[in-house]
Amino acid sequence: MAAALAAQFACDVFHPRAAIVFGLAGATASDLPPGQLIVASGAVQHDMDARPLTDARGTIPSLGIAVLPADPTWSEKLGHATENPRIGLILTGDQIVTSREVRDRLMRDFPEGACFDMETAAIAQVAVQNGIPWAALRMTSDGADESFNLDEVIGFGIKTAADLFDRVIGALLKG
Repeated sequence: MAAALAAQFACDVFHPRAAIVFGLAGATASDLPPGQLIVASGAVQHDMDARPLTDARGTIPSLGIAVLPADPTWSEKLGHATENPRIGLILTGDQIVTSREVRDRLMRDFPEGACFDMETAAIAQVAVQNGIPWAALRMTSDGADESFNLDEVIGFGIKTAADLFDRVIGALLKG
């Protein structure tokens, strides 16, 4: 909710040309090492469930879609600014996924998911509803399981992700 409010404020006040989301994410499996880069092909709010008003979980009733597609041009720019990113669907929800059981259930519901976060789909929905393109780059920091350690995730963000995101932003601004 806070991400959506901030994104709408930015749209109302600054009238951006695009919304680009950067941040950490949980991986889709415990055995994946931290540091995997994911450029969003789209985003879905995995905890949105308006059935019976909609046909499927994740579908946003006012839009009639579940997957909010990322802008291909901005996504390509993010891909060029990074090394070997995975392209995939960002699964957004209102929780930090810290359970294999929850993670694996979400992966059964959304098998095309590439990672878990708490902001991308909210910002994507604001962008879509304001008619601006959006893209996202996420870096996995943990296995979205019981091994989640907040201090380690924050340390990883400071020591690894921040420098990479800084370089990517610099490359986007030059391009």
